[in-house]
Parts: sequence; C-alpha cells; structure tokens
Amino acid sequence: MKTTYHFDPGAMRTRFQHLRADRDRIALSDVEPLRKQMDDIIASIRELEAELKPIDAAYREKRQALVPIDKEMAIISRALKGETAPIAEA
Repeated sequence: MKTTYHFDPGAMRTRFQHLRADRDRIALSDVEPLRKQMDDIIASIRELEAELKPIDAAYREKRQALVPIDKEMAIISRALKGETAPIAEA
C-alpha cells in the first residue's frame, strides 16, 4: 500500500479518493458477497433455533426427573465406595 508523504492538501485529497475507490471496489467485489452468505446462514440458524427452542424446553423439563435419581445413586455409590456392580451369585 502506498503511503502518503506529500502533505499538500491537493495530493492528500487525491490519495484519499484513490483509497476510497479501492475500498469501495474491494467491499463490493469481495466483502459484500460474503456478508450476504453469512446473513443467509444466520437466517437459517435463527429458523433452526426457533424450531429447537420448544424441544429444548421439553428436554430440560423431562431431564429434571433424572436429578433426584442421580443424586440418590451418587449417595449410594459413595456409601459403597464405588463398588456398585451387582453381586454375582454362585
């Protein structure tokens, strides 16, 4: 990238206009198409999130039923010092 060393206002304005044109060209040809792709993907994600939200709520509600069972299993496991396998009968 060319650096401006001429500090006269006319040269600086000219350099600014060249930089603006380069920026606009790059933004239009390289950045905007990618931005559009990202926006489309984000829109798809939002649709999926809306679909997932009620399922997630139901999952969390159903999973709550496992919490007391898990707690009791943990207490028993500690009491048995981790030896929770069924005893084999001879």
